Amino acid sequence: MTLMTKGQFAAHRGVGKSAVSNWAAKQLLVMGECPGTGKLLVDVERTEARINTRIDPTRGRPAASLPMVAPPAADEFGDTAEPALAGRSVAKVRAELAEENLITLRLKNAERAGELGPRIELNRRGAEMGRVARERMQAMFRAIAERLAAERDVRNVMAIGSAEIDRVFAELANDVEAGKLAEPDEPDDAAVENEMEAAAAEV
Repeated sequence: MTLMTKGQFAAHRGVGKSAVSNWAAKQLLVMGECPGTGKLLVDVERTEARINTRIDPTRGRPAASLPMVAPPAADEFGDTAEPALAGRSVAKVRAELAEENLITLRLKNAERAGELGPRIELNRRGAEMGRVARERMQAMFRAIAERLAAERDVRNVMAIGSAEIDRVFAELANDVEAGKLAEPDEPDDAAVENEMEAAAAEV
């Protein structure tokens, strides 16, 4: 972790001190505590990572989507002072740093434990889950269609439908927890034969 004063960071980025003051007002600066002096200085790596994703590279200014706040006067603070840390206390900044470090550690531990997966794989699983849920809902309605058609009371129809929907999603949740949806569902042969027989009978 590299720590710099705001003046040093301005020179490092090739901008004026007013630009750094503007970033501070936008809460784009990430502060770190100097081990030797205990002062809060700019954490260069983390601040640059935040700035690079939040500023307009053609102008060096925060993107238009960010709330525009007038930069504080440069003579209100020195190079090592933060302009009230955008209303935040030193203790709050330190607490935020500790929380970020804790989150980073937890993510690393989860990655080592194999609890995290590639985004593309999660997207694939989400799509597969939607397909399975749709097919099971369709199968459920086919199974109770005649029962619903025989009902004359709308309240009974709603009660039957709600109970069956709850049952389908409870079974789906149990299958997910048991890891039974790792492979795509194969169509049930008996169900397919029943549907074919029903279609033939209608003809």
